[in-house]
Amino acid sequence: MKTHYGLIVIGAGPAGTPAAMTAAKFGVKTLIVDKRDAPGGECLFEGCIPSKVLESAANHYAEVVNAKKFHIEDNHPQMHWEAVIKDKDEILQKRSQAALMQIEQLPLLDFKQGTAEFVDTHTMRIDGELFSFDKALIATGGKTNIPPFKGNGVSKAWTNRDVFLEKELPKEILFIGAGAISCELVQMFNKLGVKCHILERGSRILKHMSEQSANIVQKKMQDNGIVVDCNVNLETIDYENEKFIVKFSQNDQERSLEFENVLLATGRGADVATLGLENAKVEYDRGGVVVNKELQSSQKHIYACGDCVPAPKFAHTASYEAGVVVHNMFAPSKHEVNYDKNSWVLFSDPQIGVAGINEEQAKKRELDVDIELYDFAQDARSQIDKKTEGYVKFIIDKKSKVILGIEIVSEDASSLIGEAALIVANEMSAMDIMKAIHPHPTLTESFGKLAQQIFFKSMMKRG
Repeated sequence: MKTHYGLIVIGAGPAGTPAAMTAAKFGVKTLIVDKRDAPGGECLFEGCIPSKVLESAANHYAEVVNAKKFHIEDNHPQMHWEAVIKDKDEILQKRSQAALMQIEQLPLLDFKQGTAEFVDTHTMRIDGELFSFDKALIATGGKTNIPPFKGNGVSKAWTNRDVFLEKELPKEILFIGAGAISCELVQMFNKLGVKCHILERGSRILKHMSEQSANIVQKKMQDNGIVVDCNVNLETIDYENEKFIVKFSQNDQERSLEFENVLLATGRGADVATLGLENAKVEYDRGGVVVNKELQSSQKHIYACGDCVPAPKFAHTASYEAGVVVHNMFAPSKHEVNYDKNSWVLFSDPQIGVAGINEEQAKKRELDVDIELYDFAQDARSQIDKKTEGYVKFIIDKKSKVILGIEIVSEDASSLIGEAALIVANEMSAMDIMKAIHPHPTLTESFGKLAQQIFFKSMMKRG
């Protein structure tokens, strides 16, 4: 006999968990199923949180090492990597158990560990047991995408999941790929004294981000001793005598490198292959589950959100989508997703943050915009902190004067992006920003300074 639920959610990450909890609070009998024994998803266990624990430790270590810039003796600091890994494990456990306790407090919400697959449009099999449902949400997230590289070393190479389990600090790592995950990790390990080298097939790192911001990060990497090789065609990854031998061509020349460790960071894809979507007649492609702007699949009662759909891949965006999904499932009106007011941060050095759209996106859409920039080299707080790299950039609609996007490159972009997100979400102009009195000397002052710069520029044009 089948157990019936009003809603079954596959995946207990940043998309699935809030969607399931909200539905249960609305009075819907809900089941959330995940391969892991507790909620959190890849963001908690192998992504956002573990990487930031290690990044925070690396940044504090670097501050001590570089204390001489502020005329402080460093006194030979040491990094106790095993203790950092223990801290990471404790934080993951604490956050996961807290989420599980929240689920257990909702009488209409059940959590089940298992592997789910669709049997038909209204039936699901979870580890051999059948469940029926009125509605379903696919929130299975993404998985590491490993190209078909040749060589016996491919299966022995790390991914981001593996590196967070290492109990000893590596001596050297060769990174394959220069996307967000790679660029965050390579700078983190570099600060800890690990020999780091990047191979990237494109002409620069961070191809999905603005060239101006990526170039600043790439220069910082190279200044700090990270070797960055672009325009690389990787041929083989072999493993012999406890060493990886990586052969590649670059500018028509054959090259090879030997490293103790190789980390594959070659992109991510939707994790939907084992769900039996064909049985439920749910359409999907290489980008994941095909959904409309209401996040509804080809089956009206089955929705999808998070990294398993073709949309921005961020935990907070997945949680935003979860709210849209639950509303569209159970409310009489419908909401559409709008990513033009999304915000995100790359925890590189310096950090890159964007709220709304960036300059490249505006150009692709052929929008008529003005670009205005405030350089942190002239900023008092930046000079005091000796962190003068970067800028704040406004992308402004010429006709309405509304700020469509803000790009920030700064070691503190993660702290500044909140104000940027509010400016974009509320469709503010430079004149609106000038109404706020920003404290001096702070980095948030840059928003007011740039707004004043735009105001005086417009006044000069009128004159």
